[in-house]
Amino acid sequence: MLLLLVAALAAIDVSTLKIGPPTIVTELDLGKLKGELRQLAWSPDGTQFYIQTAEGAPPSEKLHHYVTPVGGGVPTGADQPPAWAVEYWSVKSDRSAPGVATMMIDAKQTLEVIKAGTGQAGALDREANPTGGNVGNIETMAKGNDQKQKVTVWRFTLLGETVSEFMNARPLPGLMFSWGPAASGAIAFVDSNGRLVLLDQHKHKQTVQGVKDGLLPAWSTDGARLAWVQKSGRKKYTLLWSPVTQ
Repeated sequence: MLLLLVAALAAIDVSTLKIGPPTIVTELDLGKLKGELRQLAWSPDGTQFYIQTAEGAPPSEKLHHYVTPVGGGVPTGADQPPAWAVEYWSVKSDRSAPGVATMMIDAKQTLEVIKAGTGQAGALDREANPTGGNVGNIETMAKGNDQKQKVTVWRFTLLGETVSEFMNARPLPGLMFSWGPAASGAIAFVDSNGRLVLLDQHKHKQTVQGVKDGLLPAWSTDGARLAWVQKSGRKKYTLLWSPVTQ
């Protein structure tokens, strides 16, 4: 089977990709790492991950930086993000697909009436969710399941698919999506049910099996691996990656 290489200037049909069994890298205890998850980045050689957490509320939130080996280990604190992490994140979270400028995410803010309750239709209060976004375990909801409230919604869409959604929260590009390798025309995103979904410029789709309460998808630069974090407990997440072959 052929590894997907960034040098291959060909579009990817995500429906033909094989996503292998996940490998656990490390457990992320936000009680120890301080704050909430904000960034996940691959090093260019694929040997390290960069993890960023944010403590406090913007604009005065405090950022914490960590690096951990892809092979596993406890995250090590750093004074600042490595240069490669800054470059990776700028591409991962960009509005346009790398090498396919016409493939662009649309962002729209609306005021919507949402019924309080459980699930996506009642996601009014994201206090228990570290992202403030559309995934994760909703532990705190607006009082009264029959109530209706107006919420501010930021929705990022691509080719008719919602690739990020934030209710009563600051929108964070890249938190729930990651562009694929350059010129691939592919994207990985977390849907409203916390599932990891692949989409390409021809609207082919594939849902990665076994992913629940996902966050921070991150496609390696060479396209051969796909990483993400998955909620494993209160303020705890597991960092995993799977091989991607065609």
